[in-house]
Amino acid sequence: MMNLFTIAAQGAQAAQNQLSVSAGNIANQQTAGYSRQQLTQSSSLVDSVGNGVRTSDPSRITDQTLNQALWHTQSSVGYYQSFNSWGTSLEKVISSSASQPSTLLTGFFNAISALTNQPDSTAYRQQLISNATSLANGLSQTSQNLADQQTSIGQQQLSTIQQVNQLSSQIADLNQQIERLGPGAESNSLQDQRDQQVKMLSGLIAVSVEKTDTDSYTLTTQGATLVKGKQAAVVSSSTDTQGGWPLQSRFGQESSTLSTAIGGQLGALHDYQQQVLSPLQTQVTGLMKSVSQQVNSTLANGYDLQGDKGKALFALSTDSTGVSRLATTSLTPSQLGLSLDKTTPANGNNLTALTGLQTSSGLKDQAAAITSDLALANSQSSNQLSVANAVNQQWQQQRDNLSAVNKDEEAVNLQTYLQSYQANMKVMSVGNQLFSELLNIFS
Repeated sequence: MMNLFTIAAQGAQAAQNQLSVSAGNIANQQTAGYSRQQLTQSSSLVDSVGNGVRTSDPSRITDQTLNQALWHTQSSVGYYQSFNSWGTSLEKVISSSASQPSTLLTGFFNAISALTNQPDSTAYRQQLISNATSLANGLSQTSQNLADQQTSIGQQQLSTIQQVNQLSSQIADLNQQIERLGPGAESNSLQDQRDQQVKMLSGLIAVSVEKTDTDSYTLTTQGATLVKGKQAAVVSSSTDTQGGWPLQSRFGQESSTLSTAIGGQLGALHDYQQQVLSPLQTQVTGLMKSVSQQVNSTLANGYDLQGDKGKALFALSTDSTGVSRLATTSLTPSQLGLSLDKTTPANGNNLTALTGLQTSSGLKDQAAAITSDLALANSQSSNQLSVANAVNQQWQQQRDNLSAVNKDEEAVNLQTYLQSYQANMKVMSVGNQLFSELLNIFS
């Protein structure tokens, strides 16, 4: 009779344990990175005879191979998200109708064309100077926007490095806690937290992960150790003489120089700066230089309304921060050298040469290339981001199919374990009734 009570009590306890695990799974359905847990049941044997049931500690349902693939694709997503984000924000600024280099250049040459019929018109000459000022200001603002983004990228790089160090330190702390607790229910939630931290870190920098026999993680990047056991490396950066950002990693007494092809958001910052931003700065500076030299030299070949040699309309300079600036001079409308004939300064026959600069000197192509090159880079990074997202989502789905909580499945489990619990309690009730009847018989 006591054996009956023991078996029923074990069954009820096992069902209650299963109910608790299912309840925990349901409660954590929306917890990021949570891996559902399960118990395994086995028969309790006495002299090879079934004598009840016992349950294991709750275990996480997870697959390290799936996690590794997910973390790898997370690095690609982080890289192209960052690359495309910076490029898209810049394109919105310099490709707007008001500041687009091609639009500004067209406005300037339209003002030159308007002078063809009335080359001595003060109003039209003033309009030309006004459009020249708009062109100079617009290109200078674009140059400043590019310089501002260079500064922002430098700040973002430092911020990203700080995040890398914070996450590495947190993973090391979790390693220490997991090693101390050992495998089992007490460390399950910590292991989920650590996997989520690794996923976040992978979006910032490409890492390789190795799990040790003690359930600790060892993380490396380009062969350099980032995390090992309870110790984390410190990543740092400094600006070199070429304006680059070499990365260093120090782990204990070991120091490593990391390649800039580091992956994730950190790698994207470097590549965007080198492949897109710096070339654009060169293009904008080149266009300002071409406009200044070509227009000024053409005007110098002509004569103004007083029959004097034409003077410069544009002035190119570099400010104290190294940003190129284009401005108009103090030239008055009457001082524009629009005539090639000193004796007839109002005939405007130098306007043909000025108008031809738009195409013959390549100014039009230079201006168009600034926005078209940026648009092409953004289009390519957008396509690559779509591919990276699709691949990442596939691995995320595979991981979730295995590890995520399925509320319908857990609802069925709850009903099943509740019925099991009730059935075992019924056995105990029957046993109690039998025990009472036996007492009555012998009394």
